[in-house]
Amino acid sequence: MTTIPKLIFLDTNVYLIGAVELDSAEGQILQWLGWENQGNDGVEVVISEELIDQISRVAKRLKNKDWAGEIIGRIWQKLQVRYVQIDDSALAIIESQAIIPREDLGVYLTAKEGQTQCFVSANYKLIRILAQETGKFECLNPSEFVRKYLTNS
Repeated sequence: MTTIPKLIFLDTNVYLIGAVELDSAEGQILQWLGWENQGNDGVEVVISEELIDQISRVAKRLKNKDWAGEIIGRIWQKLQVRYVQIDDSALAIIESQAIIPREDLGVYLTAKEGQTQCFVSANYKLIRILAQETGKFECLNPSEFVRKYLTNS
């Protein structure tokens, strides 16, 4: 039996796609975590100000600020969260290593500082970089996560 990670990082794209398409892999993950009903006890999502800012910016661009607020509100109200703060000096150190694309530094550090066990993103390029270069945590796209952890749970 596969042990489900207790600390999960969901990238911005997982929240946005999942909020719109509840039947998608992203939506299944959010539903499993408690997006609409009582969630999976003991599983926390790792978030930070950086992630919340990204969700807000992109959701406003895709729809409007009310939708952005609804998604952020659901994260805080419905999911079990582990909030981490990102240290600017840590950001500078990681940026100087030039392994991770600059636009993804904040999400990587959120996952790292939150001691994430599994990083879930539809950004295949980022997943590949994180898996190959850092080896800090398991990296899966949403469909892989659903197949591995939710299909038989």
